Amino acid sequence: MSTGLVWSNIFAYSLQIGLVVGLGALVPAALRMRMPRARLLYWQVLLVACLALPWIRSWRQEVIAGAIQVSTVVTAVSSSAAPVHRAIPFMAIALWLLATGVAIRLGLLIAGLVRLSAYRRRGRELPSELRMPGAAAQATPLLSDDVAGPVTFGWRNPVVLLPASFSSLEGEMRDAILCHELLHVARRDWLFTIAEELVRAVLWFHPAVWWVIGEIQLAREQTVDQLVIETTQARGPYVDTLLLMAGAFAANGGQTQLDLAPAPMFLRRRHLKRRLLEVVKEVGMTTISKTRLVCITAAAVVMVAAACWLATAAFPLSAAPQIVDDAAGVAVNVNGSQLMHRSRVPYPAEALAKGIEGTIVVQLKLDNDAEVSDAAVLSGPDEFRKSVLQSVLSWHFDKSLAFTTQTVNIDFAKPPNTPSAAVRQALPTTLPSTLPTGKLERIAISGLSDFYRDELASKLPVHEGDDWYPQILTAVNRTAKAFDSHLNTILVRYSHGGFELRISPASTRPTPTQTGRLYVLDETPAAASTPASSGNSVARPGVAPSSAAPKPDVAPTAISANYEPLPSDVYSVGNGTTAPVLLLHPDPQYSEQARAAKYSGEVMLSIVVGTDGTAGNIHVIKSLGMGLDEKAAEAVRQWVFRPGTHQGVPVNVRANVAVNFRLL
Repeated sequence: MSTGLVWSNIFAYSLQIGLVVGLGALVPAALRMRMPRARLLYWQVLLVACLALPWIRSWRQEVIAGAIQVSTVVTAVSSSAAPVHRAIPFMAIALWLLATGVAIRLGLLIAGLVRLSAYRRRGRELPSELRMPGAAAQATPLLSDDVAGPVTFGWRNPVVLLPASFSSLEGEMRDAILCHELLHVARRDWLFTIAEELVRAVLWFHPAVWWVIGEIQLAREQTVDQLVIETTQARGPYVDTLLLMAGAFAANGGQTQLDLAPAPMFLRRRHLKRRLLEVVKEVGMTTISKTRLVCITAAAVVMVAAACWLATAAFPLSAAPQIVDDAAGVAVNVNGSQLMHRSRVPYPAEALAKGIEGTIVVQLKLDNDAEVSDAAVLSGPDEFRKSVLQSVLSWHFDKSLAFTTQTVNIDFAKPPNTPSAAVRQALPTTLPSTLPTGKLERIAISGLSDFYRDELASKLPVHEGDDWYPQILTAVNRTAKAFDSHLNTILVRYSHGGFELRISPASTRPTPTQTGRLYVLDETPAAASTPASSGNSVARPGVAPSSAAPKPDVAPTAISANYEPLPSDVYSVGNGTTAPVLLLHPDPQYSEQARAAKYSGEVMLSIVVGTDGTAGNIHVIKSLGMGLDEKAAEAVRQWVFRPGTHQGVPVNVRANVAVNFRLL
């Protein structure tokens, strides 16, 4: 998941919590929830609901097509090196700050536990005459000079820390305090306090979480207050005890060092007023029937569930998008429908080889899970129907579209010629970059069956009618040899400047590294198009009928032997030096991080275009970050240029390349 998507989900989750807590705060008043025990249970349910929000509803997942729009600009530059600019990853820094806050809160929690352990070791045993009967069996009461008020902590061996002034209190007050703390021990409140502090540490940045935890702590103390009064039947002395402890707290300078300690405190300053009001109101201490308590609790849970459902619908979380790399030239339009996932749509090799284009309109019927149960092609070329149906039958739409019928348009447009893997392997060629260029008028493949001839034609990086550049010859030859090592490639140039590509089995097995040959033949296209008598010729778009290479009227001459070695110095455009021209450029791929964040912009690279038409010495001079700089550089290494020249001779030329990333 990218940094941008993580922050988007954190923001959406924060809004969910805020909405749930905001609506949930109205429920106790609406249901007249007066009993402290009922309020405590309600606030705990509300906190758990906030934690469960990410699992209440399925996360929204976008389906992003792998196609991108890339424009390139090549400009001449001086030979001086340009500085590298790097974008500051503000979102990543902010995420680290957020994690640092979590670590600090956890550190404070651990420090509180260590401090409580130290207080326990320094505590003094409470004299037996000051203890309540049976108190020692439940917890260990200790006098401590480190606390201003009673503090209870521990699970298996609980401890009650009492202030040094405890021994000077009246007997009823001492009993009230000990009863309060022992009730905390019996209820296992320390474990709940630890859990709440862990939640506060993780969600330290959200004020609504702090508020809910504060309400839980207040309701817990009010619940214990009510149980103390029910046990001792001494309301007046208990109120006096609260006031006395408040006075001692104030006399101690408002000591708050234990507010961060993971232990229920007998008295928190911010809760004193509300606790006193709850104690003195007899109506607040009246009992309530279990039936009514269950009804109120059930109604509150229903309201919280409704608030959660509303919040998750209003601010949905987003899963990492599914990236579907459709074949080049394929564009899928679901007409606004939401997809959970889908498979890629290929461009059929036969249709691509024939140059067939068109739009397929397909109608999809969805079942109760919003999966495609049936599909029918309404219109479009027959060559695309099979591949489209095989793909769409595995698509899964958003569940809100169950039992509906969807119409999808899939456009097939023949992509511009880009180098294949064989082209990229063959870029460093021994053929000079100043060989003549022109139109490829004819492709002749002989010595293969119809099936294999068509398959080889579909793999070639060029087709009839394309512009021909010298750098393509070695790539074509390697493509042919990768298909069958016996094949040999000959490029024939017509007297008027056009080219013919001839591929046929060699009389002897050639070496895998043998390059194609370029011959100058004194012949015309009509003479070269004489069909062979082998019977293997089949006319088809993109591939001419196969024919044996005609015997030239003059002895063929390998032009590549007539050129002198080129200089290796790096030139700048101007003073007789021409700029390189971009011929073939496979598109760079989006990084997953940038695609998920829908990030776009321009990467500027400084490169040196060599005499072989390839780019080297690549440096970033304008950065986008998110992995796009590396993707741009990887693509530029595969590009093919017509080299720049100095006084008519190919030379190494420094240039700038701008790569603009735009999601379609």
